[in-house]
Amino acid sequence: MEDKLTTEKYWESYYKHSHVNKKHITTVCSYYDRIWNVFIKDNDEKKSVIEIGGFPGRYLAYQYKLKPTCLDYNSYITQIEGSFKVMDVPKYHIVQEDFTKFKPQTSYDYVMSNGFIEHFENYDTILDLHVKYMSDQGRLLVMIPNMRGYIKFYKYMVDYKNLKVHNLKCMKLQVFENFAKRNNLSLLFLDYYGGFPLGVHQKNNLIQKLIYKGHRLFFKYFANEILEKHSSKYFSSAIVGIFEKKK
Repeated sequence: MEDKLTTEKYWESYYKHSHVNKKHITTVCSYYDRIWNVFIKDNDEKKSVIEIGGFPGRYLAYQYKLKPTCLDYNSYITQIEGSFKVMDVPKYHIVQEDFTKFKPQTSYDYVMSNGFIEHFENYDTILDLHVKYMSDQGRLLVMIPNMRGYIKFYKYMVDYKNLKVHNLKCMKLQVFENFAKRNNLSLLFLDYYGGFPLGVHQKNNLIQKLIYKGHRLFFKYFANEILEKHSSKYFSSAIVGIFEKKK
C-alpha cells in the first residue's frame, strides 16, 4: 500500500517548529467545539480515544477527559509528549507505527482522523482501515481539508506546493456517504465546515502576496462570518464526518 502522496520526511519538516503551547492548542481545537459535542457522547476517563496520524497531539490533548492513544510514524514524539504535558494529561499512549502496515491490538470507543486520508491515492481503502479500530457502538470522526471549488483556484495561485500533496478526489460528501454504507455505519453528521482557508505553506512573490492579502481582507473581515453560519462546498475549509457502529 505504497501510494502515499507524502513521506515521513515531509511531515517532520512540516511540523519542525514546536506546537507545544496551551493557548495555541486551545485556540486551534476549540474552533471545533460544536463538532466535539456531537462526536463525544460520554466524556469519561474510562472511555478510550485514538487519533490516526495524531502528530503533534493537540486534538488528543484537548480531549483530556478521555484515555488517549496517538498513532503516528513521525519520529518527533517529544512534541506529542509536550502537548499532553502542557494540557495536563497524565496518562497517554503513543504508538509509533505506519498506519498502513500496523495491525491494531485493541479497539477504541472513539477514533479520530484529522487531515489524513487525503494524502493517499487509495483513500477508500485507508478509510476502511479506520473501522478496524472502532469498538462495538464506537464512533469515528474524520476531518479533511476542502480544496475544491474556489479554494482550488486560490491554492493554485498562492499555495500550489501544498495543493499538490492532497488528493482532491476524496473531498466530496459522496465519498463519506459511500463509506458509511460500505461499512454499515450510521452517519451522525456530514457537512462542510468553517471559513475560507487563508493559510499559505510556501514563500510567495509580490503578486502572490497581494492576492493573499486581498483574500485575507475580504474573508477575515466579511465573508468568514457568513461561512461560519452557512457552510459552502466552494468556500468552507473542511469536510467533517461523524460515524457510529450500528447496534
